[in-house]
Amino acid sequence: PEVCLRLESGPGAAVHSPLAPQSGFLRVLLHSCCTELCMSSLTGLGPFLEDEVIPEVIPMEIEVVDAKITLKDDSPQVYPTSPGPIPIVLAVDHIVVRRRDDGVFYLT
Repeated sequence: PEVCLRLESGPGAAVHSPLAPQSGFLRVLLHSCCTELCMSSLTGLGPFLEDEVIPEVIPMEIEVVDAKITLKDDSPQVYPTSPGPIPIVLAVDHIVVRRRDDGVFYLT
């Protein structure tokens, strides 16, 4: 797996967006990743995403290439004799998530 992070700021970051010289520009590349996550770890992210204060917008680009993510439900079983839920496999060939100066995330 390959993870590349790059944070640019200052006058040189203006090529990415008009807001980037002040707040910076973040670029993330994730390549050939195969991982397994528990659903409880994803639901635990909720409180971090909800905030009463509007954060400063940082323009960014997140690119994921050739990734496989397996989501496993680790919640307590309702019926003890049930085999449990089947894991969900997300296969991502190529996706780009961009956050522009307006704070909106765009998927391409």
